Amino acid sequence: MKYVLVVLAALCLVGSQLACCQITLPRMPDVEINVPTVKVGEMQDEQQTIPLAGAAAATVEVSFGAGRLETKAGTSDQLLSAHFRYNVERWKPEVNFEDGVLTIEQGGTRTDWGIPTGNTRNEWELEFTPEIPLKMNFEMGAGDGELDFSGLQLAELDVKLGAGDFEVHFDEPNEAEMSRLTLDAGASKLEVTGLGYAGPQRVKVQGGVGDIALDFTGAWPRSSQVDVTAGVGALTLRLPDDVGVQVELEGGLTSVEAPDLHRSGNTYVNDAFGKTEIELRIHVTAGIGNVRLLQVSNG
Repeated sequence: MKYVLVVLAALCLVGSQLACCQITLPRMPDVEINVPTVKVGEMQDEQQTIPLAGAAAATVEVSFGAGRLETKAGTSDQLLSAHFRYNVERWKPEVNFEDGVLTIEQGGTRTDWGIPTGNTRNEWELEFTPEIPLKMNFEMGAGDGELDFSGLQLAELDVKLGAGDFEVHFDEPNEAEMSRLTLDAGASKLEVTGLGYAGPQRVKVQGGVGDIALDFTGAWPRSSQVDVTAGVGALTLRLPDDVGVQVELEGGLTSVEAPDLHRSGNTYVNDAFGKTEIELRIHVTAGIGNVRLLQVSNG
């Protein structure tokens, strides 16, 4: 009882002292945030082509701010066939081909692209030649897209996404030897199909905030080393049954589903592992969300 009275007395004393004190908080500085406005105008519909003109190989750099982007293989004699539709004047695409480098950029600068609204339109359809090896780099902001690389000769591919919903497809064997494939999902939902047809020697996937599905089926021409860093969201790996697969999993606050794989500690393997010439060795750093390792037919 004496202890309670002492505590109450102490609290009263502290309260009386605080009541007699004037506490002055520092003044917060004024912060001015300038968000660029987007002026919507008339709908523009433009087409551009860049002839192949004897090029033996090319590097492609695509910088896309916001909207919808579609890519696919085009005709052999055109390095690029592009169709642009947009209704913000400063977003007018800029296309240039010089010294073996093809650049396709959304007009303006990144700082003045502004925040898109429901009234803005920005739609790109890009077709690339299947005739020569390409090193391709895509950097995209907000929106959605379907990137179909089927039929292209891909030597390297780097894709960096912002926020949105994106699909990446490889539905035909890649005739070029692909050294690297990197995917940065950002805050996007990402689905990739047919990675075996692309056949990269190394794959690196960086997750952000959003679900990621990676389909490793297809005719793998060589073994591959894969590194996946998951973010926040579900991660699904669809694994072929006719290629040796080993998945090492570490870290994260996650649950793991691997109904058709054999587990030893944090390592999962399929029946074909150790029995096939071609192998996929996959290292997964888990994030927050569930991980699904699903074996599927590669027929």
